[in-house]
Amino acid sequence: MKSLAMKYPGLACLSLRKPKLATQLFLQRELAISSMGEHIERTKVNYRQNIKSGATVIETKILSPTVIGVKLRVEDHSLTFFAGQWVDVFIPNVSQIGGFSMYSPPWLLEQSQQIQLAVKKSSWPPAQWVHSSCKVGDKIQIRIGGDFYYDPPSNVPIPDMIFIAGGVGINPLLSILLQLKHHFQIPNNEKHLPKNITLLYSAKQKEELLFQDTISELKNGPLKSFDYRFFVTRFPAPDDHQCDQRGSQLREGRVMEEDLRLAISKSYVENVICFICGPPPMADAIHSQLLKMGVTAKQIKYEKWW
Repeated sequence: MKSLAMKYPGLACLSLRKPKLATQLFLQRELAISSMGEHIERTKVNYRQNIKSGATVIETKILSPTVIGVKLRVEDHSLTFFAGQWVDVFIPNVSQIGGFSMYSPPWLLEQSQQIQLAVKKSSWPPAQWVHSSCKVGDKIQIRIGGDFYYDPPSNVPIPDMIFIAGGVGINPLLSILLQLKHHFQIPNNEKHLPKNITLLYSAKQKEELLFQDTISELKNGPLKSFDYRFFVTRFPAPDDHQCDQRGSQLREGRVMEEDLRLAISKSYVENVICFICGPPPMADAIHSQLLKMGVTAKQIKYEKWW
């Protein structure tokens, strides 16, 4: 029997940067739920670039009651990253090194020397700096890292894709989706792109569902195969199901087994890649459910964030 990578070449493109991990598609970070801890210590086994670049804050904006967006202009023109990776953030006069996933796609950095972060409020010093002190003109240093990413190939078919996000776990997944959108716009490339792309995105409250307009625009743009559903675990309305102004179903509760089955049913189970990013309990539960549905560990790539 042929391997999945031979049968569906796009699966092979999920390789990691470190040769000894090249066949490993699923990495688990042992992260404490109750404490931010030290980012560098927690990610010491993860890939990091050698380049450390200066960066300037050129914009900050409120994305939700608990999340601030930060746009940076990167000084080093040789800096690159893969969609889904994060940055180490070195902040003057802050002893701890931050670690934040980018929600912007790699093509934005290539074209404008900019990256975008979305940082949730907390008592962790790097996040606290973003929410209390960060302003336009501030200068920091950044370094690219992370093994959770997807680099879409341009010459082989890409399998169907399912993205499951919780809270700010949407950041790296949106980066991947926006990079896919870019690939859809390349002439004669459409035949290699996924036939089905699904996003299942949950948050505690509706106002904490980030980038709702951007996600809606993906469906109305070149990603014709894209579908999405929002989930809210603390829902004020009495109805079990409601539709938002974008026509997407907004559901009360968590992403359930039936939601995963529906997403998988659009594809052959062996021709799908699943990306999960969110709190550890959520990531563990979704991962276990996917395995029970016949999705193999090599088809699941996830990152636990805190």
